[in-house]
Amino acid sequence: MMAWWNALPLRQQRLLMALAVVVIGASFYVGLWEPLIEAREARRAAVVHHQTTLNLLEEARSDIQALQNQASRMAMDPNQSLLRLADESARAAGLAGALTRIEPVNENQVNVWLDGAAFDEVMSWLSTLSMSSGIQVEQMSATRQADGSQVDVRVSLLLER
Repeated sequence: MMAWWNALPLRQQRLLMALAVVVIGASFYVGLWEPLIEAREARRAAVVHHQTTLNLLEEARSDIQALQNQASRMAMDPNQSLLRLADESARAAGLAGALTRIEPVNENQVNVWLDGAAFDEVMSWLSTLSMSSGIQVEQMSATRQADGSQVDVRVSLLLER
């Protein structure tokens, strides 16, 4: 190999040396440097994604805690009547001003009348009742008031024991 190298003219030796440097440099770049850069960029993108997710979860934390607190306040005592639970939970949900009548049908069912209630608040109240106390909406009707911002609601609640 050395004899072949020494037999080459100086100009060819320099060209082959330059070519070897270029090949080694390109191999280093393609085989090591570029994958490291791509991995770093992928990690940066992952960090940004995870940070965004963390920020969303932190924003939702207060809402989740409020719902958990509301659900725990409305947790049903086994000895508590459905009538009392419906009344207390509606008041806790901010519907006291709209609550016009609660009528027991039997020990496991009540009818509730709400006049001039915010629809979203009513739906939140019914959802919380269903999730925390096992109370189901058997029948419901909602009529939009003339101004369109509030509703009159008639709902029949059923406690499945």
